[in-house]
Amino acid sequence: MITIIGAGKVGSAAAFEILRYKISDVTLIDVSKDLAQGEAMDMIQAAPAIEFDGKITGSNNFEDMRGSELVIVTAGQGRKPSMSRTDLLNTNVKIVSDITKQVARYAPGAKLMMVTNPVDVLTYVAYRSTGFPRQRIFGMGNILDAMRFCTYLSEQCNVSRKDIRALVIGEHGETMVPLIEYASVSGIPIKDFMAQEQIDIAACQTVTSGQEVIALKGATTFAPSTAIAVMADAILTGRNLVLSATTPLEGEYGLSGLSIGVPVILGRGGIEKIIELKLSTESKERLDLSAQSIKTALKTLELD
Repeated sequence: MITIIGAGKVGSAAAFEILRYKISDVTLIDVSKDLAQGEAMDMIQAAPAIEFDGKITGSNNFEDMRGSELVIVTAGQGRKPSMSRTDLLNTNVKIVSDITKQVARYAPGAKLMMVTNPVDVLTYVAYRSTGFPRQRIFGMGNILDAMRFCTYLSEQCNVSRKDIRALVIGEHGETMVPLIEYASVSGIPIKDFMAQEQIDIAACQTVTSGQEVIALKGATTFAPSTAIAVMADAILTGRNLVLSATTPLEGEYGLSGLSIGVPVILGRGGIEKIIELKLSTESKERLDLSAQSIKTALKTLELD
């Protein structure tokens, strides 16, 4: 079973994606009276069309996450058009700290996926508050960034999106690092396929597109919920997908004392392996700057 805490736009959309792809039964929990129950009722009425015979349950009770293999936290204040992800920090740290303590109490054996922003900081907050081993706690961020990077690269070179492979590391925010040296089109290095100017445009769009969507419609929904479902599928099925996820580091890439997006193998145990890539000098410098941004945010907190 998967539990999603937070029945807002992203949480409810992620629940439906998980049902639609028949990944798992879902318990949807929200503190707002009747919201999770109403979302669950709406989704189960779609079950005949999507041929889903499992269960979707809405609840206001944290105890109902008992037995979950994966808990996904989407609860928190959403980002407004004028806000950076870091602006959300003070409000969402308290929310996440309270929630993750409930996860540790009622689902101590679960893997824990953080989605609430700023996800890199809050993944580390959750890591500290739960006491979970780092393999079982990770954040969704860079897989969404990579999906955006692939989208914009495909637009620039006019090829199918499915032929693009790309990674993004670092903060899920303004200091993210699109890894140009590891992007390709059906195995062809991206630098051999398109002009540097086109690559730079795609990389810039990747960094700014989340804020642009929020400015246009108030929130991002479909892309993050799909990214959540991809990660959930990797864990529940043990697919061992190679992707970037926010994870606590203990010396990898020369970094420690924070959570940040790096390439990993994601499978049934959670983070099965952290992959240390050989980065270009520019990418390593940008990753270090990204890490410093996260550490600066963490220094403002008083972690137990």
